[in-house]
Formats: sequence, C-alpha cells, structure tokens
Amino acid sequence: MDRESFEKLKALAQQGHTKSQFRLGMQYIQQDDCGQGMRWLERASTMGDMQALFQLAIMYYDGVGTLPNLTKGVELLKEVVANNDPAFSYLIPHAHYNLGMAAFMGYGMKQDDKVAEHYWLLAGKEGDPDGSVAAQAQLGMYYTRRDTKDLKKAFYWHYFAAENGSLESKGALGVMYYRGTGTTVNKELAFKCLCEASEAGSLFAQGNLLVYYYEGRLFTRAAHCAWSVAQTEDLEEAARKTDTLLEYVKRGVALGC
Repeated sequence: MDRESFEKLKALAQQGHTKSQFRLGMQYIQQDDCGQGMRWLERASTMGDMQALFQLAIMYYDGVGTLPNLTKGVELLKEVVANNDPAFSYLIPHAHYNLGMAAFMGYGMKQDDKVAEHYWLLAGKEGDPDGSVAAQAQLGMYYTRRDTKDLKKAFYWHYFAAENGSLESKGALGVMYYRGTGTTVNKELAFKCLCEASEAGSLFAQGNLLVYYYEGRLFTRAAHCAWSVAQTEDLEEAARKTDTLLEYVKRGVALGC
C-alpha cells in the first residue's frame, strides 16, 4: 500500500470506520508493528468486527506481537463462535478448528480428545467446502490413531478434505486407495491421487508414489522419484510451502531414502 492510500485508511480509521480500523491494524502487522496493529484490532473488535477478534485470538494464542496468553486466545475464539452476525459466519469453522486444536493439545483448555473431535466435526461441516478444510484433514488423521481408529471415517474425511484442496489428504487418500484402508483397493485412483499430490509438491505423496512404482516393478520411475525426494534439504521449508505437517514430509522423505 502506498503512503497516500495508507494515510487515507488511517484517517477513516480515526473517524471510527470499523472496517478501516481492521484493515489498518493488519497493515501495521504486515509492517512488523504488531503493537500498533493490535491496538487498532482491539478498537475494531469493540465495535463488533469479528475478523479483528479472530485475529486477536490467534495473536494472543501464538504470542504474536504480545506475550502468549493461551487462555485469552481460547476465550476470544469462543466469542467468535458465539457471534450470530451472518456477515462473519465464515469465521466460525476456522474458530472451531482452532478450539479443537487447543483441546487436542491441552493448550489454553483441558486436554480432551472428545472435545477436540466435537469442535472439528462442527468445523468440518460434513465435508462442505465452506467448512474448515484443515479440520476435515485433521479428522482424517484423528480417525487413524490407535485410540480413536475408525478407518471408514478416516477415508470419508480425507476424501472431502482432498476434494476441498488439502494436499495432505490427497496424498493420504492415494495411500488408502492403494492399500484398501477404509475403502476397497483401487490402484487407478491411488495412482491419480498420488500423482496429483506429487505434482503439487507433496513429499509424502512422492515417497508413496515411489513405493507404488517399486512394488509394480517400475524401477526406473521409482529411482526418479527417489532422486526427486532426495533433493529436498530443508524439510521445514517444504512443509511450509505446501502447507502440510512436517511429520508427513518426514514420512515421505523416509520412504524415498
């Protein structure tokens, strides 16, 4: 944003224009002035702007621009989900997802798998594209855990998360089709999912595509996949770029080595 536009935005914010206060707060945060950013977000949130409240919740929870305050972060997220303004309804699944993570990890609230599952189910909205894709993918992983295993549910959630854009779930779906986990074996769909996820940069999918080729005795293709996976040096950066869990990246690299 150029200087003139910034000053106009600031003037509107100072006049009490709520959306401008939110935008100004975000501008300050982008400029690494989180203190000023939080002050403007606080002003916008007191005027009923749930975007500002949601942003503040995440900042308090993660300790961005302030000392971490997990309890306050959770309280603000609960305020977001309790809001009935339809203009901000799109935020509710994301708030539910984060509340689920807080319950699952036991940060900011008591650790409770069932509470986490409850929040994620609300956030996932039965696989609807308007739900939280992150929650849908998380449910897919949740139902493959030893203590909460339900492979048909895991397939269901990975399927919809993949349809809605989750790279993690697209790779997981490929493996489930290949092994017949939670569904019937379908090598054609397995190959399709693994290829699509691999092309989008998923190391987890690339590692499992290598297995697909190797077990099919396509050794040249398997070797090419292994070489491609081996070129990755910074696993954390690879996870960040593809918005996938580091654990999934490590699994893919382990298969490729």
